[in-house]
Order: sequence, then C-alpha cells, then structure tokens
Amino acid sequence: MEHEKINLNTASYEDIRHLRMVGDTRAHFIIDHRPYKNWDEVREKVPGVSEGLIDDIRKSGGVIG
Repeated sequence: MEHEKINLNTASYEDIRHLRMVGDTRAHFIIDHRPYKNWDEVREKVPGVSEGLIDDIRKSGGVIG
C-alpha cells in the first residue's frame, strides 16, 4: 500500500503530525524550520531527528519538495 505524499515544506500541521513517529512536538519543529532542500537539512535543523526517524517519515509518505 502506497502512502499519500506529504510534503514537509507545504503540508499542514495535522498532516505532518500523523507521519510515523513525528507527533505534536516534532510537527511544530518541522514547520518552524521550513523550508528544506533535502533530508540532511531536516536532520540538521529539527531537534531529535535521526536517520532512522527520517526512514520512518519517508516510509509513511513524507517527501521534500
């Protein structure tokens, strides 16, 4: 099953917080540090984001751009 694509640069708070392992606090951090050019920027700008979390976000439909 393919997940709906959720662009971290444009998606709503509600959409972002429902990505796997994101939740309320990280969703606010993701929105506060926009825009992102790539996944490395997400990892560098958003507190507590690891490669494993990025994999979870991508697998649940998160995209950049």
